[in-house]
Formats: sequence, structure tokens, C-alpha cells
Amino acid sequence: MPRPGVLVTQAGDRGALLTSTLCSRGFHAEHVPLIHTVARAEAASEFSDVAPSDVWVFTSAAAVRAVASHAPAVARLQAAPAAYALGAGTWQELIAVAPQAAQFPGVRGAGDFAKRLVEACPPPVGFIFPRGRLALEVLPEELRRVGRRVAEWIVYDTILRPEAANRLAERSGDIVILFSPSAVSAIAAHPSSGSLFAPGRFAWLPFGGTTASALDRLGVRHLEPPPEPSHEALILHLETLYPMGA
Repeated sequence: MPRPGVLVTQAGDRGALLTSTLCSRGFHAEHVPLIHTVARAEAASEFSDVAPSDVWVFTSAAAVRAVASHAPAVARLQAAPAAYALGAGTWQELIAVAPQAAQFPGVRGAGDFAKRLVEACPPPVGFIFPRGRLALEVLPEELRRVGRRVAEWIVYDTILRPEAANRLAERSGDIVILFSPSAVSAIAAHPSSGSLFAPGRFAWLPFGGTTASALDRLGVRHLEPPPEPSHEALILHLETLYPMGA
């Protein structure tokens, strides 16, 4: 039985590289960048006066890039005692801006990330969480539930690419890999969301637990995410789900 097609929705060079790697491993993969993000110019004026001891946390590379466009925020980030990223791609973007940044190996989703942050950063340390406007983020909820202070800062907007929406409208039966809750929100906000999310039309594959939770909130059935949010784990996961020649 042939493997289904795979639509890689991650934008940029990393999405293109993942698509190429999947093709080399026997998948019919296509690069369909789904969303693009726009840094909010007004975000600089909305940056709150947070405590110097606060730790910065990132769950998307888009948030890192948006923060990097605001020089005063970069200075505060670089002076912070610590910064943490969820996922290898986000961490790679972050260390280019804040060399002290770290990630927790083996973390799967916002729940695990919050648990490790609480363990690594005891009270009274608070957290600064740059995020997108559409992001259905559960990390702040998880941290606040255990009594921790979180300052959310909306630094970018997410827009569904019209050409990507048109590509999806023409397709069915493919595996569609989604890389962020913002991508889920962008599809949900599109007029054709009912058709795109129709049961059985696509096999939605969330890259991480947070994206899976965003699909769950909308009642959209999906494949299990890979054991950790990395390209390597994702490729092995797909090869397990769809063995060659099975």
C-alpha cells in the first residue's frame, strides 16, 4: 500500500529541509508553508516593566524573531538570568539572540515544559512569555495553576497564506503536519475551516503536544505527535506509522 502524501507546513529553510529529507526517505512530501508571521511594531511600546530576575520562555521561533526586532527587549533578554525554549528549532533561533538560552531534552508539550520550568526556576522567579496573538497557548495556564507569575507579551500576528489555503482546498487524503497552535488557529479562522477540518479529509499530524491540544480544543481528530518536537523524531514517527511497502 503506498504511503499517503505529506504536506509540510513549516515555513522557511527548515520546512524545505524537512520536505527534502522526507522525500529522500521514500515519502511523497511537498512544502506548503501555511502561515506567515508579522512582528507587531506596537509591541515595543507594550513591553511591561518586568523584574530583572524574570526568566524568558519561548514556544515558537516566530516569537524569538519578533523579540529580536526590538533592541530594548533584546538587551533585557540577554541580561536575564535564564531563557528557555520548547523544541530544537525554537532553541536554535533563541541561542542566536541569547547565547545563555537552554532547552530541556525529551520535553513533550507545554505540560512537561511547565513542569521542568517550575523545577529549574523556584519562586519568587517569574516568567516572561512572548507569544502570538492567535496562539492557543496552555503554558501560561499551566504555570499559573501552580502559583507562578507569568507576563504574556503579544509580539506577532499570524496570517494564513492565501496560496496555502487554496492548495489545501484542492487536496484530500494527505498527512498535514502542523507546527504550532497558531497554525491551528489560522485555519480555524478561515472561511473554509469546516471543509478543511471535515472528518477524514486529512490526517492532521501535530508537531508537539501543545499543537495537539489546540486541535483537541476544536474537536479535530489527529495522529499522535512524535515523542519529542524535533525533525528527527518526526521522521522516525512517520516511518513507524507508515512503513515502507506496508
